[in-house]
Amino acid sequence: ITTKAALAQFEATRIVRDLARRVRSAALAQLAAEIGAASHGHDDQFAKVKGLIQDMVERLEAEAEADASKKAWCDRNLADMHEKEANKQAKLDKLNAQIDKMSTRSAQLKEEVAALQEGLAKLAAS
Repeated sequence: ITTKAALAQFEATRIVRDLARRVRSAALAQLAAEIGAASHGHDDQFAKVKGLIQDMVERLEAEAEADASKKAWCDRNLADMHEKEANKQAKLDKLNAQIDKMSTRSAQLKEEVAALQEGLAKLAAS
């Protein structure tokens, strides 16, 4: 490494490569390789490296936007599902209350029928 620019280029490549290893990112490893390849034999090395970094940032931003969009869709569908579930549970509770009410009424009517049959039997016996 003979110039300050070459040293800076080498350091930039090393930093990106180390970061790629630390976070286990294939995209950053690829960027480090492209930065290293771009540094060999070009006068405007930093412009190319800046371009590579800008491309990587744009790609990562696009991926983040896609992930955010997918998450928003999932959150919206999950909220809809919870609302439908709550509505169905309320309907179920209402129907169970009606069943209980009708069961109680049925028991009362059966008691009345039994009492009336008993009274009829007494009348028929007399």
